[in-house]
Amino acid sequence: MVPTHALRTASALLASALASLGVSCASHEDDVCGDVGDCAFGGDSTFVANCKAEAKTLRAELVTYGCDGLFDEYYACADTTFQCQGATATFSCSAGLEALDGCIQDNERSTACTALAQQQALCTTPAAPSGPPPACTLARDCEAECLLTNAANVCAPRLDELDAVRTCTAACPSE
Repeated sequence: MVPTHALRTASALLASALASLGVSCASHEDDVCGDVGDCAFGGDSTFVANCKAEAKTLRAELVTYGCDGLFDEYYACADTTFQCQGATATFSCSAGLEALDGCIQDNERSTACTALAQQQALCTTPAAPSGPPPACTLARDCEAECLLTNAANVCAPRLDELDAVRTCTAACPSE
């Protein structure tokens, strides 16, 4: 029987050797989230954790659409082309992002998430694309439907409309 301390030492040596060779267990999306968090959010661990969770949720959704290959290609590109300019994260992956967005739009054309995003795009000047959209989970689609149904203007809902939205979303599934 091998002593426990010998196993720990061997494991530590193996981990050290792999790290020195650049072998990493992190995914491209985890690396991108960490890079963006460090660059644009001062290393905020909450941002990084939320980003990683959102990427995982989006990837799971995209597997059902058959868009996961485009997702993987986009994040591989973003991981390799990431640059931090001041406090702004940039990537040279516009073609990959357009292909991924197209696949998502083809599959989410009839969802409340898409309808809400289209209406919200009319509210102000749209922001520059910063990556794939959030996953349109069952809970998010329900919440979007609540806002679309209860607010005459999604850009400036009235207080009574917000109360109705809040009541409606309370019945939505949780994530």
